[in-house]
Amino acid sequence: MTAAVVLADSQVAADTVTPGVLGFLACAFVGFALYFLMKNMRKQMARIDFDEGPAESGDGRAAARPAASGAAAEAGHHDGASPADGDGRGPA
Repeated sequence: MTAAVVLADSQVAADTVTPGVLGFLACAFVGFALYFLMKNMRKQMARIDFDEGPAESGDGRAAARPAASGAAAEAGHHDGASPADGDGRGPA
């Protein structure tokens, strides 16, 4: 017998659960959604502009950091210390 005849003769028992078309469509939907979410995330990550850190000068020392701005300047944290580092008055 050929494979088609064997498959045509086999019947699924009534108590056997199969995912069917609905299961396939649900998995396909999740796959497509994941693809488009990953594509969008890649585009969003490409837009991010960040500083990698201070550039090293020729003598091996780190270049001067730029002046503090934003919320850190308003809170008086000009030295880069966070409130979690102490009272915010700078290095001890």
